[in-house]
Amino acid sequence: MENSIETKKLDVGYDGVIIVSDFNCEIKKNKITSIIGANGCGKSTVLKAIGRIIRSDGGTIIINNQNMKDLKTKEIAKQMAILPQSPSAPGSLTVFELVAYGRYPYQKGFGKLSNEDKKIIHWAIDVTNMNEFKNRSISNLSGGQRQRVWIAMALAQQTGIILLDEPTTYLDLNHQLEILELLKNLNQNQKTTIVMVLHDLNLASKYSDYLLAMKDGKITHFGPPSEVLTPSMLADCFHIDGDIQIDPRSHKPICVSYDLLRKKGE
Repeated sequence: MENSIETKKLDVGYDGVIIVSDFNCEIKKNKITSIIGANGCGKSTVLKAIGRIIRSDGGTIIINNQNMKDLKTKEIAKQMAILPQSPSAPGSLTVFELVAYGRYPYQKGFGKLSNEDKKIIHWAIDVTNMNEFKNRSISNLSGGQRQRVWIAMALAQQTGIILLDEPTTYLDLNHQLEILELLKNLNQNQKTTIVMVLHDLNLASKYSDYLLAMKDGKITHFGPPSEVLTPSMLADCFHIDGDIQIDPRSHKPICVSYDLLRKKGE
């Protein structure tokens, strides 16, 4: 199966302290991959390095068979969109205006929107079910609606890859499902490769083709949810004793009960 993203011996850190080291992974094209792991394990750091929000300290990142170091920023933005955790923008912007920023990589000169740009913006707003709010300021939207607008902006970039850092954070369960269903539909209908960091293991299992589990800046498990979401992974990465069963609806593994992992003799 063809890869959309590949990292080789990737090192990433902050202020001279390496957080992720010797990181080697292959993200499959046209699939949904969720990165899971305990707080501080390096999930968001990896995503930011792949999205070139932060610089790597060593190693190689390959996007669609091209070394990212050889690509200019606009060239990368035509292939990959990234939504950081809790993105922000001036509340006075309307939905249409924010989504229009997704066309930046394609604009020249003074950045005037072409008819083709406007057509794509309207399509992105429509496919995310935000048409009735296109002239509303984003400050007057709910959390779930705002997240849909950010995803629409990413869609307006017309990339084959979207990276999302905890897209369901601060959303209630209904809006979490709404966003993940949207991403699932984009993957199935637009063949978009999606890589996201998720904290909820059951939602990660339900909506992902692959899970990538991390611990201390390294990959410990990678594969389909049936191979990754196991009691041994929960013990290794989260230090919990978990009971795994198969969800009768999704036919994916879910953690139905858990407790702190006790040391022998406790």
